[in-house]
Formats: sequence, C-alpha cells, structure tokens
Amino acid sequence: MSKVLVAIDGSDHSTKALIEAVHLFGGSADYVLASVVPSPSIFSAFGAMAADELGTGIAAGTATHGTSTGSMPFAPTPEGVTALQEQAYDYYRTVQDQAATTAGISAERIIEEAKPRKRRIGRAICDIAEEQSADLIVVGSHGSSYAGETMLGSVSQYVLHNASCPVLVAREND
Repeated sequence: MSKVLVAIDGSDHSTKALIEAVHLFGGSADYVLASVVPSPSIFSAFGAMAADELGTGIAAGTATHGTSTGSMPFAPTPEGVTALQEQAYDYYRTVQDQAATTAGISAERIIEEAKPRKRRIGRAICDIAEEQSADLIVVGSHGSSYAGETMLGSVSQYVLHNASCPVLVAREND
C-alpha cells in the first residue's frame, strides 16, 4: 500500500490537492496530512496586531514600548507568542479535520513547528515525508499558510525541488 503525504495549510488549494490524491489513489493508499506551524519569530511579527485582526479571539499579550518617533509601539510578551502558537496548532487541527471530512477519508495527522533560519515550512514537509517513509507528497499549486507563505511561490516549489520522493503538484482548473 502506498503512503501519500498531503500538505494541508487551510487554503482551498490544499484541500483540493487532498481530493485529487483521493481521486487518484482512493482507498488503496495510507494518507498522512501534514501541517507546519510557523516559527515563533512569525508570531512576534504579529505582536503589534490586535487579536481580532489575527482571528484568534484572545489577546496577543503585548507590552507597550517605543516612542512616537515611529519605533514599534508594541512588542509581544512571551505569553502572547505562546498563546498565538497554541492557536495555530488548534487552527491546523481544525483545518486537517475539515479537509479529511471533505475528502471522505481517515488519515494520520501530523502538525510540526518550523524552526527559524533552519527549518522552514517546505523543509519541514520534506522532513516529515522522510520520517513517514512517504511514497508521494501532494501539494496544492497555490494557497496560503497561516503565516502567509504561498504554496507554489515558496513551499511547493521547495518541496518539488528538494523532496526525496516524487511530488505531485495539484493544479486547480480555473
């Protein structure tokens, strides 16, 4: 039986990539849904934004810093960054559940964290595929992750060129 890893980021493109994989392999494959939480440095960049702007529903936990001369008016507290990370994990659990339900499959689900400067989202997907002994990685041609990286602009392209197994880039028929 083949093991198919599908990168899920919450975009319609990633859900359609999963549906395409199911269309091609049906029940003859074991599916792994992989999502990658951005590094804490990404959440630090969101420190000046209100929680509602992030869609998280809880306060980001910021401390007032800076002056009126244009320096950053808010810096995230460690508690705020941790809260945003926890919400990102919750987001990906929900996204993976919805994608599996939409595709009508059961699948193993993996959520890992990218590491700043060492392990970006594309590298993390390749690493997960190796760890899982995936026979194929399926990614959407475009999309956006929680952190705003576009799937083919950076993540899918990285996976396509660096994966140790074949990669299927599922394009949307526009």
